Amino acid sequence: MNLMQGTAKYTTIAAWASAVARALRASGVDPESVYEDAGLSLTEIERAPDSRIPIENMTLFWEAVESATQSPAFGLAVGRYAYPMHFRSLGLLMMTSETLARAFERLPDYYALVSNSASIKLQRTPQLIGFTITPLNGIEISEMAIDAFFATLMHHGELMIGHSNFIKTVELIRESPKDESPWQTCFNCPVSFEQQVNCLWMDRSMLEKATMMADPKLAMKNEHAVRQYLEKMQALSWHEKTSQAVHAMLVDGEPCLVKAAQIYNLSERTLSRYLKSEGTNFRTILQEKRKELAHYYLINSELSITQVADKLGYTSLSNFTRVFHLWYGLSPSLYRLQSHSSANL
Repeated sequence: MNLMQGTAKYTTIAAWASAVARALRASGVDPESVYEDAGLSLTEIERAPDSRIPIENMTLFWEAVESATQSPAFGLAVGRYAYPMHFRSLGLLMMTSETLARAFERLPDYYALVSNSASIKLQRTPQLIGFTITPLNGIEISEMAIDAFFATLMHHGELMIGHSNFIKTVELIRESPKDESPWQTCFNCPVSFEQQVNCLWMDRSMLEKATMMADPKLAMKNEHAVRQYLEKMQALSWHEKTSQAVHAMLVDGEPCLVKAAQIYNLSERTLSRYLKSEGTNFRTILQEKRKELAHYYLINSELSITQVADKLGYTSLSNFTRVFHLWYGLSPSLYRLQSHSSANL
């Protein structure tokens, strides 16, 4: 059994996995064997819903789900069986928010309660709000998990405002399936595949109307519970916490100590002191993460060397090449060539 209590860096809340069990039972599939195939125990998950499951096991789990159901679209069905309780206090916080817009605005701050393996942000236009999920580079997240989460958000929104017409279009990174109809039917709007991001585009005017379950006092109580859970969940060293923060920040731009400290509601000086007590500092952690991701991009992507340098925040290709040579003793291009040659032997 691989349930973790803060020992794995990238995890998903166990209660979320139990929602999948409900969907499997409803489709006539015994969930016990599916969980076992991923090294999980449904009994233990239901006994400890606030525990954490390593993201590697969740990805294996989704593979087992697809194999058992013979449906690459099964994640969409999970949305109907993922109740607010499966997101614990975060689900209740969403449901008691004053508006659906406010509920979605809170999610990027607290999504780590569900999973800390992706970056979440909102995009805004005068008419639309876009909710995007970007898996952290080097972290494998099942496409079915993205489908399930988007379908769940739609159904939760439907509970709050009485309909799901607020979804206007959906963009997915996944390859175009042979049959696109399950996605079109689920979201009842245009769905495009092979996009740059996973994004749920929603009607802004509908999201900003008061919801049927709004309760500001209860929302405040639920928000406090979410914060308490996240503090308990982060039983990692400050080195590990800061490394996670750097990984997430590299998705959107240049990481810095100030932003990392803000993520954990600390001052820059306090985070520096914590890191120093563990024998490290922000600059060292940033270099460690850049080294890790440089290897990942060169081996697992088709990005040019210049694009890799840009993604890692280097101002010039020459700077990246110089630092990379210090790390690995050869140039990025030669490193990629040798790695690919070894893989083909």
